[in-house]
Amino acid sequence: MSVDDELEGLDGSETGPDAAADAGVAPGPEPVAQPAPRNPRQVRARRRRRRRQFGTLLFVVAAAGILAAAYFSLAGGDGSSEDATGTTGGGVTTTTAPPFSVNYKVITGVNVRPTPGTSAPSEAVVEQGHDVIVLCVVEGESVTAASGTTTTQWLKVAGLFPIGYVSAAYVSVGEDLRTQKIPACPAA
Repeated sequence: MSVDDELEGLDGSETGPDAAADAGVAPGPEPVAQPAPRNPRQVRARRRRRRRQFGTLLFVVAAAGILAAAYFSLAGGDGSSEDATGTTGGGVTTTTAPPFSVNYKVITGVNVRPTPGTSAPSEAVVEQGHDVIVLCVVEGESVTAASGTTTTQWLKVAGLFPIGYVSAAYVSVGEDLRTQKIPACPAA
């Protein structure tokens, strides 16, 4: 069979791109191949894959929303803009400094008491080497530590126990008491 025979149609006319050019007709687009029909198993697999993709997309969007909400709640922002002076609308917003809270290590086992004195009952015991979160300092009963240091300063502390007081003689605060880095507790 020759090349000319291949281009010849059943009715004897030529077909193909050369025949269209010879007849003065612009060649049309090539026919698009139709996808092979899918069997039911392929259809179900495709649906499962699309559902999985949609579920993953939904999860990512929800997770991003939750993380954004958590960020803004911790950052203290609500998404509204304020100018540098802290005023919005016609009112004035006052801001306060965040409360002081720093971790310090306990030098020796110490009792946490509800008031700054040894006559108050012990509510908890913090063992040597553990951390306490110091909130502020207050004057209280005089305490002499085993090392011989005497102090009247008591630290208001928090942790895995009720908020209470421990003697500053048993907590390693360094120079923070002398330099007044730890603030005084507000008067009750």
